[in-house]
Amino acid sequence: MKKQKRSSRGKNLTYVLLALAVVFLLGSAVGSTRAALNYYSENYTAQIVVSQIGVQLNENGKLVSSRDYDEDEWVTTTNNNAGQGATYGSLLQNMLPKGEKLALNKVYDEKLTVTNSGDIDEYVRVRIYKYWMQDGKKVTTLSPKLIDLKLVNEGQWVKGPNYTEEGECTELYYKGILPAGQETAAFADGIRIDGSIALDAKVETKGNIITTVYKYDGAEFHVDVEVDAVQTHNAQEAIRSAWGIDARALGIL
Repeated sequence: MKKQKRSSRGKNLTYVLLALAVVFLLGSAVGSTRAALNYYSENYTAQIVVSQIGVQLNENGKLVSSRDYDEDEWVTTTNNNAGQGATYGSLLQNMLPKGEKLALNKVYDEKLTVTNSGDIDEYVRVRIYKYWMQDGKKVTTLSPKLIDLKLVNEGQWVKGPNYTEEGECTELYYKGILPAGQETAAFADGIRIDGSIALDAKVETKGNIITTVYKYDGAEFHVDVEVDAVQTHNAQEAIRSAWGIDARALGIL
């Protein structure tokens, strides 16, 4: 009987992409600027501070990746030691104890949260992608549903309007404003590979040798998480423009 050739812990197992969808609008009326010059004083100093926006993905209490707008540039921090300019952190690095192989139907700790790492309040969205890969190609014959990411706190995380259990992508919207410096409730707290995957097999006979070949032989499961945020100013229209949803109808405002 063939065993699984490699566990789902390949170096390309899981990645996280952190992105921000934010629009900053800075403007002034020419008439107002000219009027202000009439009251100019040498003792007067004007200082404009542009607020910072940022989001951070956490796994089991530790940073995976963060991206912050600071001093007119994006600053990214990740957990994979890829050096400056890296935009991807890695999930599930410590999912399996050293020397342990992946066990079907076993629930592993996978607590995922988002922190507002900026200076301004924001609305947050999470997009979760689940899929299978084999030999560098996506395997469409294995269902994403077999990758059972345990979603929690559904009263605080609202599923997107196109959600289906069989879908590859799940969109979650945090209900309400996430204040600067605050962390959300977890949107997931565990992960399990459904044991029914072992039922998908075929028996091959060559002479006196009978072999059971599992469809998941050599396959890797992937879970990608993408986090983005939108400013609270003019929130309804900002969210519609960035995410293409009616935030009030979905119940997140």
